[in-house]
Amino acid sequence: MREAAVDALGEIGGDEAAQALAIALEDEDSWVREEAVEALEEIGGDEAAQALAIALRDEDSSVREEAVEALGEIGGETAIDLLKQALADEDESVRETAADILAELTAPKERGSPRSPK
Repeated sequence: MREAAVDALGEIGGDEAAQALAIALEDEDSWVREEAVEALEEIGGDEAAQALAIALRDEDSSVREEAVEALGEIGGETAIDLLKQALADEDESVRETAADILAELTAPKERGSPRSPK
């Protein structure tokens, strides 16, 4: 039931949905938190990136890594700032994923293939 609600919020989109998904990032079940991260990635934008800061502090490293990947898809300055914070994560996989995504987001772009924020 909660998973369906999270999915619906991702489809609805917008800042209000992102705010509601931020609450879901504190759910007791990690699968609900992971679904909320995916829904925020789908919404994109600065509000979603800001909400993902909650997921970067999650006790479950898979949720944190999912948040790092979502921030990479969202892009933008807020996402880059949060990815820099993820470089200090206790989990090596989260740190490596953050480093790889940061390198991609901050590398000089080839003409005709920019990675633009959603």
